[in-house]
Amino acid sequence: MLLSAGWLASMAQVPDKPKNATPIVDLAAIINNDSLVTALNAQLDTLSHRTKYQMVVVTVSDMDGMDAKEFATELGNKWGIGGKNLDNGLVVVVKPKNENGSGQVGFATGYALEGNFPDTYCKRLQEEFMLPHFKENDYAGGIKAAVDEIIPLLQQDYKENQATTSGTKAKKKGGGSGTGWFILAAIAAAIGLFTMLRKRGKPAGNPQAQPQAAQQAVSQPQEQEPQEKPAQAAGAVAGATLASAAKPTTRASKPQPAKKEEEPYKYGYGGGSFGGGGASSSW
Repeated sequence: MLLSAGWLASMAQVPDKPKNATPIVDLAAIINNDSLVTALNAQLDTLSHRTKYQMVVVTVSDMDGMDAKEFATELGNKWGIGGKNLDNGLVVVVKPKNENGSGQVGFATGYALEGNFPDTYCKRLQEEFMLPHFKENDYAGGIKAAVDEIIPLLQQDYKENQATTSGTKAKKKGGGSGTGWFILAAIAAAIGLFTMLRKRGKPAGNPQAQPQAAQQAVSQPQEQEPQEKPAQAAGAVAGATLASAAKPTTRASKPQPAKKEEEPYKYGYGGGSFGGGGASSSW
């Protein structure tokens, strides 16, 4: 009962999912660069559209004493970051240093990304790419440095998964062809055996009749078919010309059905799940 109450309390501390979902959610209003936010949203939106991987960066002014990694995990589950049944989401939570305590940054990885982003690597990303900017109150620069480092890794992981899937399909498809060739070979062997047995059981006939038939075929020249007379050939050409002229040269084109326009892609949180993968750092 106490565990349930604690879980509900932590979920209550996490902000609600915004109505208009975007990759960058600056609730703390610390990214004072609108053009950069627009560019980062476009980068992460393209990543989600092409690969189904989702990276979301959320800034908050307070975590109510929660650890940044735990807060990011709860937020990822509550918002459903990542594809449904794919669990390929990555949540980055940033809390600035303010009257509510020290600055913190937390990563939470979906189940499918825990192998690609182990806790030690998440920690290194935070300390080497983000904290140097955050210590100078350059939150926009620290977030951009993390995004620029993580996007190529997610794209590479997507390419490797696609290559593995294609190779598995090709292997399965090729595995069935061996059985087909074996069946064809067995059928050919059976036909050959049947033909050989049939020839053995057939009478040889009169051997002396064969040379006489061959000599008769040589002595009697083949009759050549009379060539077509020029008048007949001209008449045939004229008839073909008239017949072709009588045929209609054009056909009425059938009306083509109107193509259904594809619905425009819209960024949205897909329903991914998170476990305990990730890391947190403070300054």
